[in-house]
Amino acid sequence: MNAIFERIRGRRLFQWAIAYVAGGWLLLELLGFVADNFGWPGSIVRGATVLLGVGFFVTLVLAWYHGEKGHQRVGGVELLMLAALLLIAGVAVRQVTESGAAADDSSETVLAPPLGAASVDGASIAVLPFENQSAEPENEYFSDGITDDIITQLAKIGGLKVISKTSVMKYRDRGNKSLKEIGEELSVAAILEGGVRRVGDRVRINAQLIDARTDRNMWAETYDQELTAANIFAIQSDVALEIARALRATLAPEVSQRIERAPTTSLEAYDLYARGRYLWGQQTRESLEESVDLFQRAIAIDSTYALAYSGLSDSYNAMWNLFFMSEAEALPKAKAAAETAVRLDPELARAHTSIGTILQFEMRWDEARAELERALELDPGDAQSRQVHAFLLLILGLTDEALVEMRRSVQLDPLSVQSRTAYVTLLLFARDYEGAVEETANILEFEPQLDYLHYIQGFAHAKLGDLEEAIAAMNRANEINGNAGFSRVGLAYVYALSDRREEALGILEELEGGLVPYREIAYVYGVLGDLDRAFEYLDRALAEEPASLSYIMTDPTVDPIRDDPRYDALLGKLGVD
Repeated sequence: MNAIFERIRGRRLFQWAIAYVAGGWLLLELLGFVADNFGWPGSIVRGATVLLGVGFFVTLVLAWYHGEKGHQRVGGVELLMLAALLLIAGVAVRQVTESGAAADDSSETVLAPPLGAASVDGASIAVLPFENQSAEPENEYFSDGITDDIITQLAKIGGLKVISKTSVMKYRDRGNKSLKEIGEELSVAAILEGGVRRVGDRVRINAQLIDARTDRNMWAETYDQELTAANIFAIQSDVALEIARALRATLAPEVSQRIERAPTTSLEAYDLYARGRYLWGQQTRESLEESVDLFQRAIAIDSTYALAYSGLSDSYNAMWNLFFMSEAEALPKAKAAAETAVRLDPELARAHTSIGTILQFEMRWDEARAELERALELDPGDAQSRQVHAFLLLILGLTDEALVEMRRSVQLDPLSVQSRTAYVTLLLFARDYEGAVEETANILEFEPQLDYLHYIQGFAHAKLGDLEEAIAAMNRANEINGNAGFSRVGLAYVYALSDRREEALGILEELEGGLVPYREIAYVYGVLGDLDRAFEYLDRALAEEPASLSYIMTDPTVDPIRDDPRYDALLGKLGVD
């Protein structure tokens, strides 16, 4: 044994090993830093790690044979050992880089479950819901507001991938799921978690930033301060800036200033706004009506609170989209509130998104595009803005760009039903019917009670000629939602395609005078070949619901009436060429 140890010491194997490990570690640290900042795929770092690992044994072989005799010629045994190691290295590098490339490229399959296949960028983070550590459960809205505000602040930082609130809220009760598992599912490198305790006139917020890949603590802080609006916003800003530093994200001075700016000086107004946003997220008639009241009360306290006007705009917009208010009542109020928000704070991204959405409904494409691009310039990590922008690109005939933009949106909000549904809708409008059927099946496997997805699936099947499947899908939607208007008119459309004329007409008669947009009824008459009735309803839509016609150029259900001269005349009245 002593003889072997003496031979190892004589050949200086320990010195070689220590020097190699130190040099290899330094090289990987430098390579990881460069890869994170330049967005290199993870396969490069993985391949380099394998090569360095195999190189360690190559170094030991060379040291064993040449540690004492530097002039020694390479022998046959040595050649065989080196050849075997190089062969192993080649196979390992190929295996790792190919599997890594598959993981990097699989972000294209955005909606196919599981959703954690996208490449992990070093500058990427998910902010898990802050725990309500107060004695009162009703203070959950306050901890949710802190979570939402921190996400919003981080999303302003260009080059930093921030998962949207709707996806991270899935982890409010994560059970035994580890941070590493969550990081893999959301394709992020870091996770922020914490808690909020509100007692009397004091607030205590603790936060810690964890490397999801190694479980290493990257930063932690506890804030215990008087409960004031100024302190709340200062804490949120400090957390965002510390995270940017920890993740080595580039932070322009103007972005830092926007993060540090307080939106209101009134704690009561902020509290009302936080309650309003909490209820807005529930998207029911009652919650939206209450959110309108809360936003208006916040504005009454602080008439310069731009975020409250933005929230009010979003609530009116949602009430129209969900058929709780008419277009004539909701959209003017939504637009006025958004315009006020932008006037009060020209750098409020959410308000630019709201105005861009409404301008899109008004078919003022250039102005809408300018507003949406401004929103993304101010808040590049906002998934909602990217969704709206994607549909505008589709309207402008830029289908490939629209799909890319929508995929970016889903990567920022991978677990959100709303973002996934928007992607499927875009596929339908882009006439990728097979893709729409496949993607809806992926989602419905996990969320079978989503009536709107059955409705979209029914249209996609109908356009592929699978009429029995289409009818079955529309019937499933109607069973789930109790024969709501949009799925009933969808069933009428499929009946019309199936030559079941009387059944289609029966549904149209049943829907007369309801909240179903006139355009939907017009398209069913188009399939039935009754173009006079179709254009009668389109004229009514033009007069009473012009925003409902904003997608007329891309909606595939319009196809049966496009060859009629009245279609071009209608586009002229809309100001669309």
